[in-house]
Amino acid sequence: MENEASSATPRGTLRERKNAAVKRAFFEAAAALFREKGYDATSVDEIAERAGYSRATFFNHFGAKERVIGYYHRFFAERVEQLLDEVDPQASPLESIRRTLTAMVGEAERRREDLKFVYMHRARDPNYLGGLSEARRGIYERMAALVGEAQRRGEMRRDLSAKELAAHILSVYVGFMTAVIVDDTPGELAVQSGWRFILDGARGSGAVGDSRSSGAT
Repeated sequence: MENEASSATPRGTLRERKNAAVKRAFFEAAAALFREKGYDATSVDEIAERAGYSRATFFNHFGAKERVIGYYHRFFAERVEQLLDEVDPQASPLESIRRTLTAMVGEAERRREDLKFVYMHRARDPNYLGGLSEARRGIYERMAALVGEAQRRGEMRRDLSAKELAAHILSVYVGFMTAVIVDDTPGELAVQSGWRFILDGARGSGAVGDSRSSGAT
């Protein structure tokens, strides 16, 4: 009898939630096996058996072993969307950005070993993270909205657009995520260092009160 893992993504229709639960179960099973045996030594049959589903169900959802790892990026992006939803609405936009980045890095630190497999997959397939997925686009747009509000409040420079600043912030975030996952840098240290860098760049020469500012976007 096949069983379902709990989904980390409660959005969507019942069918979508069930599909998300199945995919999450396959990923959790695969991640555990990759840690135990290594990626190459793990078979699809073993993943299906550990997850409690059939081989056919695996191929219906993924089609290939490599796509199990690719799925985790989507899962992680959706988890970030949840973290954005959980930000205190009373916090300032700048503080909301800091709390979100801190929570994102904390999530990565907890799943460091799993994310190492994601990075391994990216090394094997340079097209894996190419382009903006729907989930990643959602994160980018919501970050840009927070930046735009921070600009209107005078918390961030205004000589760059909200979208440009959001892209720069997320690029810095990827940098200290890499430090946490690959170099085992403590998450708190990575965030402190990265946040100082973000603040210096986000305030910059276009901050409120600077005559060179070209106006809010």
